[in-house]
Amino acid sequence: MSNYGLMKEMGAEFVGTFILVFFGVGSVCVSVWTGAYGLWVVALMFAFGVALGVYASGKVSGGHLNPAVTITMAAFTEFSWSKVLPYIVAQILAAFLAAAVIYYLYTDILAAFEASKGLIRGEPGSQLSAMGYATYAPNPAFIGTDANAFSKVSLTQWFVSEAFATAILLFGIFYLLDEDNTLAPQANLAPVMIGLLVAALVAFEAPISMTALNPARDLGPRAWMAVVGWGDIAFPGPRGGWWVPMVSTIVGGLIGGALYQGVYKRVFQTPQPSPES
Repeated sequence: MSNYGLMKEMGAEFVGTFILVFFGVGSVCVSVWTGAYGLWVVALMFAFGVALGVYASGKVSGGHLNPAVTITMAAFTEFSWSKVLPYIVAQILAAFLAAAVIYYLYTDILAAFEASKGLIRGEPGSQLSAMGYATYAPNPAFIGTDANAFSKVSLTQWFVSEAFATAILLFGIFYLLDEDNTLAPQANLAPVMIGLLVAALVAFEAPISMTALNPARDLGPRAWMAVVGWGDIAFPGPRGGWWVPMVSTIVGGLIGGALYQGVYKRVFQTPQPSPES
């Protein structure tokens, strides 16, 4: 592929990921900083962002929007490993820029929220405002931000929960896009179904660790947080767990891809021999 072709694909990934993060992460920010709506609205906003992002980019780049998807596609399909790093760079940069735009639009509202809660940005407990951007375990709004709250969800539970949710996501993506699956929706409806799958996973897993599912969705906004003063709350995080949403989602994606391609597709979608044969 020419450099121009790769740049077009990176551009498509950038646009699609920006849409996903702007609507998805933006909805978390609005929910946390204003209390305007609850978990299910956030989940549906993620569904909306995923679907629109894939529609915007899918024809050019495949609409990955997620390093876990990109790596899994390279591992289990004909997607080229040479594109993996460029795609991931585009995805993370898009997430960073989307976080910056959200911050510009909500700067004063965020400051008012922090003042009302007595939060000092970057100090322990300020993940209550940082959670608008990055993911934490347990969910600071639902469970709390002190040592007693941390005891409710161990780092191992955090990792396993994210890996499990992302494995379901990638299994579902393969299932919905498999041309051999006669019950899969038409290709132009697959982004909607994938978005709804994301919404269901967000609604279920959010109290545990806010449902990252996507390394770029967490790392890009987290990097922006470091720029605007969250310090140790961004990196390394209050529990040193900043790496968990990145590594666990990639591991989970690979597990989901392996289960679909290596087990489900072979066992359940391989035509059975007829009794006469």
